[in-house]
Amino acid sequence: MMFVAVVVAALAANADPPSSSVTVGNLRVTGLSPTLIRVEPKGPMGFEDRTTFMVVDRTSFAGVPLTNEGSTNGHTVISSQFFKVILGPTAGPVTPPSCNSPMMGTDAVAPTRSSKYGNGAKVSSRADCCAACESDESCTTWVYAGSSETVNATLGDVPGANCWPLASAGGTRGALDRELGCASRGCSLEGPGFPNVVVTTTDGTVLWNATAASSAEKTICMGKSEQNCESPCFWDKDAKACQNLNAQANLLHWPSPLADTGYGLMDYPRFYAPPWGTAPAPSGTTIDPALVQTNGYDFRNNVEGDTYIFLLGSTLDEYHASRAEFVKLAGPTPVLPDFAFGTWFTWWHSYTETEAMGEVKRWSTDNLPIDVWALDMNWRNTTNHQDQYYDHPAVPNLFSNFTTWFEFLKGQKLRTYFNDHPFPVASRGAGGLQTSPEEVAFRWNGLSEWMARGLTYWWFDHNWGFSIPPPFVNTSITSGKWDGLDNAAWGSHVYFNAVEQYDKRFRDPAGDDFYGGRPITLTKFGLPDWRPGMPSVFHQESPAQHRYPVWWTGDGVPLQGSVQSMVDCGVHDFKPYVHSDCGGDYRPKDGGDLLRWTAHCAFGSIHRFHGSQHQPWSYDNHTEDVIRQYLNARYKLVPSLIAAGQHATETGYPYVTRCDMEWPTQDGANDNNQYIFLNDTLVAPIWDSTTNETTRSVWVPPGDWEDAWDGSTVTGPKTISVTQPYEKQPMWHRASGGFVVSTSSAGLRIEESDWSTLTLDVHAPKSGESVDVKRMVVERGLKASRTYLRFETSNGKATLKISASATTRAWVLRLHLRPGQRVTSASLVGEAAPVPLVHLTDTSPNHFPFGGVGAGPARYAGPIAEIKVVPSASARELELLLA
Repeated sequence: MMFVAVVVAALAANADPPSSSVTVGNLRVTGLSPTLIRVEPKGPMGFEDRTTFMVVDRTSFAGVPLTNEGSTNGHTVISSQFFKVILGPTAGPVTPPSCNSPMMGTDAVAPTRSSKYGNGAKVSSRADCCAACESDESCTTWVYAGSSETVNATLGDVPGANCWPLASAGGTRGALDRELGCASRGCSLEGPGFPNVVVTTTDGTVLWNATAASSAEKTICMGKSEQNCESPCFWDKDAKACQNLNAQANLLHWPSPLADTGYGLMDYPRFYAPPWGTAPAPSGTTIDPALVQTNGYDFRNNVEGDTYIFLLGSTLDEYHASRAEFVKLAGPTPVLPDFAFGTWFTWWHSYTETEAMGEVKRWSTDNLPIDVWALDMNWRNTTNHQDQYYDHPAVPNLFSNFTTWFEFLKGQKLRTYFNDHPFPVASRGAGGLQTSPEEVAFRWNGLSEWMARGLTYWWFDHNWGFSIPPPFVNTSITSGKWDGLDNAAWGSHVYFNAVEQYDKRFRDPAGDDFYGGRPITLTKFGLPDWRPGMPSVFHQESPAQHRYPVWWTGDGVPLQGSVQSMVDCGVHDFKPYVHSDCGGDYRPKDGGDLLRWTAHCAFGSIHRFHGSQHQPWSYDNHTEDVIRQYLNARYKLVPSLIAAGQHATETGYPYVTRCDMEWPTQDGANDNNQYIFLNDTLVAPIWDSTTNETTRSVWVPPGDWEDAWDGSTVTGPKTISVTQPYEKQPMWHRASGGFVVSTSSAGLRIEESDWSTLTLDVHAPKSGESVDVKRMVVERGLKASRTYLRFETSNGKATLKISASATTRAWVLRLHLRPGQRVTSASLVGEAAPVPLVHLTDTSPNHFPFGGVGAGPARYAGPIAEIKVVPSASARELELLLA
């Protein structure tokens, strides 16, 4: 700190005229805003002003003037009225480990096997292992374990394997019995490093230090047991190894609220992506001749170190403002099509067409809402490697005519998708690597052909024995990496882009708003199949992947893992639609297990039944009845879900929210085993299904919270124990100012639900308290016009303001009162007609949350004042007096 202050003082007298960008040698510093700084090394073709795979917008930032105050002792200070940037001397080159001088006691983290040695090798010496790597053009790194290593059957290693030539490695970790080295063609072991930069306040307080960030990221973890695995390392119980817990510089892992004052994120590998992406360029497009063979992608100006430094502030508002700047810079998560908020269903099962049609009809017959019914694997023939192609018939005797199938689903108003595990053309000798003309044509022709026949979108199934790699990687082995860009992120880009481009070129011009309008895909959220207790840094990913929704968390994910990953990805990854296979990859032994899954999914990001046999009727009538209640509750909440999705796009704020996003200074708020749903409902899923009545602990946030089942009130912050049966997921409503918009007339499809009257469930504060809560309604469809709502209370008076709207609509305000409270009068400002008002006091032993118009309160809750506002598109103001 003192050194920083001395440098700043020594340079204060030597200032160049201010500009939003200052170049010092091969570094350019740009002040994009008072809280966002770019430090960019010059690339092979100069400084980069185009968009990149990560960055979609720099031009809309206003910029801040910067002044070069000069250099001393190798340090240059760039100042603004908001911050100072201190550029230190650049470190010299590092000699990579070699065959003669390896890194002893070191293993690779997140390795990808080379194409020639996918099962490792049995060698007699380190020199032989090194030679094996040199003989394989895809090998950049090798790990040698000596003669003591034995076969790893789970990875299919050859017997006695003790050498692993690798195509890539995400980093290194300590392992006393192993040696690691690079091929002569070079390798990157520790991930890219930040430039030597320190950012301070104008008075010298350090906000971000690249040296500290890089040293933590590159820590080699040597602990051989959980007891001696020290921070910043993490004991991985599955791998039984001490791992690095810190985020990689070029992978997104946004800090928790108020945990840091600054966050650096590197754009690397940095390359230009054309607007058409991995689809063929539109007819008439002019492409630089040098880029024809890469479909317009420009990889020539890639350079390590292009860093964006976000100043996170010291308040929650400043933290969320910085998140909004990331969304502006790297692009938002796109708005989902409305149907995506409904129920999805797939099952890895060889359906016949008759069986599948009968099951689809059963959902309607049993009054179970659903919007997506899809096929997993059995749409294609997988024998004799036919699943490497798209132009073959389905499995014989299952689906004879997919045109009939697609027409049937559209008649049922259902969307659908196929599972695809793509095989790269390069791996079968049919063309070049990713972005090559051959790969682009093959993938586009295959994917678009099926969308032309009636497929709505695609599931890029990363979890298969083969997959497409990222650019510059020649392998068909799943989880290939290029300098941190892995095939989960690249595959998300390829498949989302295919659907997006097909919509733009064919569906949207034709006015097809059933299939087109808003693209969507289902892809993997990262490389791991998630398990409870994994640290969130293990799902760090490309800073571009949040633009390609939606994401699933892999195979075999248990319910607790689903909760934790869904919650943490909203904070660290800017992914509001991460979810797991609802029901799990197993057949629960009784319906209670499926009920617990269903409750979490219904009050979660995306509700997608998948894995084993999870049809709601497949157990007993009681199980189906309870599942129906949860699905109906979700469909009633679709007005709030659609609005929350729009809000997530604009701000990066997830609607499945970890509690420290609102209460960052409270102990227990960062618990990822619970969350706030749609701003106002505390949800704490129970994942232990061994017994019916099950107890778990819950951290209750500050304020009053009303139990969603019995209406009792608990005041936080505190940790409590709660016990509920299979049928009841622990949930609480925010008792002061909770405000949820719903429809009381939910249909079996989202587009069929009746929105002519919408219900406003608002929780009144205690006497003497005031609230001011804002919500919005976003209409279904592509126009998505908005109505703004505001509820305020002060001194016994409550006001509901409804903005003018493009839609004529009636409203029902259900004001949840405290015991003993009543509404003494209700009137519409400027209107003489009386406003219907009733107080609902009768409770029901079968109370279910969000019951809708006419539903009474829970057992211990206060009355519900129900006020109806007649249809209008004009602005309205409802005034209430409370006593």
